Amino acid sequence: MQIRRAMVFAGIVLECALGRTQPAVYPQTGPAIKAEARLVLVDAVVTNKQAKYVHDLTAKEFRVWEDGKEQTITSFSFEADAAANSAKRRRYLVLFFDNSTISLGDQAYARRAAVQFIEANVGPDRLMAVVNFGGSLQIAQNFTTNADRLKRAAGERGFSNTSPDDPTEVASLATPALRSAGNSFGVRSVLLALRTLAKNLASIPGRKSLIFLTEGFPLLPDDLSELTAVIDACNKANVAVYPIDVRGLVTNVGMPARDPAVRAGSGFPSPAHSFLRLAAFTPPTSMAFWQRPGGGVGGGGTPPGGGSGGNPGGSKVPVGGGGRAGAGNPGGGTTPGGRSPSTPPGGSVGRGGTGGGTAPPIQTYPNSNPMAHPRVIVPPVPTSALENQNVMYALAAGTGGFVIANTNGLLEGLQKIGSEQDEYYMLGYSPAESAEGSCHSLKVKVDRPGVTVRARSGYCNTRPVDLLAGKAAEKELEALVAGPAPGNATASMALPYFYTSVNTARVNVAMEIPGSAFTFEKVKGKQHAEMNLLGIAYKPDGSVAARFSDTVKLDLEGKKQVEEFRGEPFHYENQFEIAAGEYTLKVGFSSGRQSLGKLAMPMLVDPFDAKQFTISAIALSRKVAPVNQMGVAMDAALIEDRTPLVVRGTRIYPTGGNRFKATDRAVLYFELYAPPPPGKKPPLIGLQVRVVDRKTGIAIQDTGLVSVAEFIKEGNPVVPIGLKLFAPPLAAGSYRAEVSAQDAAGRFTPVRSADFELQ
Repeated sequence: MQIRRAMVFAGIVLECALGRTQPAVYPQTGPAIKAEARLVLVDAVVTNKQAKYVHDLTAKEFRVWEDGKEQTITSFSFEADAAANSAKRRRYLVLFFDNSTISLGDQAYARRAAVQFIEANVGPDRLMAVVNFGGSLQIAQNFTTNADRLKRAAGERGFSNTSPDDPTEVASLATPALRSAGNSFGVRSVLLALRTLAKNLASIPGRKSLIFLTEGFPLLPDDLSELTAVIDACNKANVAVYPIDVRGLVTNVGMPARDPAVRAGSGFPSPAHSFLRLAAFTPPTSMAFWQRPGGGVGGGGTPPGGGSGGNPGGSKVPVGGGGRAGAGNPGGGTTPGGRSPSTPPGGSVGRGGTGGGTAPPIQTYPNSNPMAHPRVIVPPVPTSALENQNVMYALAAGTGGFVIANTNGLLEGLQKIGSEQDEYYMLGYSPAESAEGSCHSLKVKVDRPGVTVRARSGYCNTRPVDLLAGKAAEKELEALVAGPAPGNATASMALPYFYTSVNTARVNVAMEIPGSAFTFEKVKGKQHAEMNLLGIAYKPDGSVAARFSDTVKLDLEGKKQVEEFRGEPFHYENQFEIAAGEYTLKVGFSSGRQSLGKLAMPMLVDPFDAKQFTISAIALSRKVAPVNQMGVAMDAALIEDRTPLVVRGTRIYPTGGNRFKATDRAVLYFELYAPPPPGKKPPLIGLQVRVVDRKTGIAIQDTGLVSVAEFIKEGNPVVPIGLKLFAPPLAAGSYRAEVSAQDAAGRFTPVRSADFELQ
């Protein structure tokens, strides 16, 4: 059964998906080739054995493969020729300082070299920008040709000018600008910062160079989806990443862990002894939310091919006995040990965990992402790379850049990168139709001995946020949403929101729609159904503040599966950003003219200042999954520019309802926004969670003030928290969860609440 849900992509014109426009007509080094309307554009840098750039290649000497199938090149140009014939041709370069990994001593060394590089390379047609990441993304200097401004931003000022409330330098007049660093609170890691910046660069024409100055960090399994999304975002925006390991000559691979250990002296008791169990006291794969004591963790096969993770504990075993291996699927598909329904043949067999007990399976929403090749655009890392350099090599190979590492010649490395801005060929081809949401590998070769080619590793298709725009279905749903008719299909909805910048929040729409609301008909041997959805957020004066539209497509094998599907609610998710304020969100949905539904819910987003200590809304959930077992399902969410709710390796799915059974392992998710105190040390935060009987107003369960140190990442102002909603025994009834926090400075957050029913 294939179920295409909210996290599934819809196909769009590829040149729009890639964030690129058709190249201008430049003088060709070979025969001119007329460009097609639908293009995949690939930039390629070619060097000879002496590492010199090759300038005299023709289109006939290039060969391009997509997913192993050779393509016909339909457009071709060489940038150096274009630049020579255009006095106004501009190049854009970003110096990105990863302050979250660089030690103070290495920062001084790197910034001195950067200042020298700026002096030697900035010019009328060479614009630069300086960006810092130290737990939040900050644009120290926008694109400019002003060397003094750039040197101030890259030099000593860069040590302190990294907080989200620091002013952002404007771009020079008539120069493309990076948008304000207001997305600080939406950035949780350096990988997300790189992805955010790449999307920011998409509107700037031509190939951009991003110099990533870092000391590196290990590539953890949880990071693979984020790395996939970063490479995809860079390739769509035509950004080549050039990582530099600023440590110089390195012989060791030790680095501090990115998740700090539990900090002593927090000033608050640990919540370990309260009824609330923290989501990540144990390794993510043991799933503290779901696993019974003693159960082992099954392993999945390695992609491509194997399952993305076995069921915890493998098959049923006697309590106290050794857990049998939960074998991964050796050839793709779904088996008791392999959980990925979309992996291709050829993977290895995964090994299961050990330990006694009968562990229930991890409950997740079905993964229906149709990507043909899991993580196909993440290139292999050379075996010579140090552990902390794996991300550097993957980013460079995936986007067409190169790595400067294991050398004390930092300035020479910067100069080498700067000299490459014109040295690329642009190749285009018209792709074949492909599945919605598919990712495709790319390979470029040159028919000339002794040359080396660097090009990006692949691309993925994404869909627009407003999928139904301009279609008849959109007009029908607009009439339904605006009209008085209630429709004949019911559903429930929740609208938790999370701040992404000053006075701006991301609303996570979660809905539970009855399976009976879908109208099925037989199409090409399958039971097929489609549901169109339209959401509009109205201001009090009736004007529109935000909107989204979507189409969900289902393909089931037969009537029996249709009946099974209709027996459970269908879970739907979407997201949109909106300014702080008071709104009413109306959502209309239809599956044929006989099945129409409409929901309306008030929504209040409180004002937010980046200097505030505050809290998000609360998302309730009953289903979670370890990120490192989700594979391409997580890739799909990130590539589609969705932000999953993740707490230390565990993804939490917000539910659209608020009814729970006593046997449910109900979870609540929220975020604290805690600007670091003076000195940049991690803040000390105490949290209180109460479960209140709504009829009597009496608190039935109360944690008191407990520490959240385990959830804090040093330098990151966002603290995502996932907790069990209640502790048994709790009688059936109507309850309200209340959450608040305070810090060591005596600041208090507002009290956030979420009502729920326990059956």
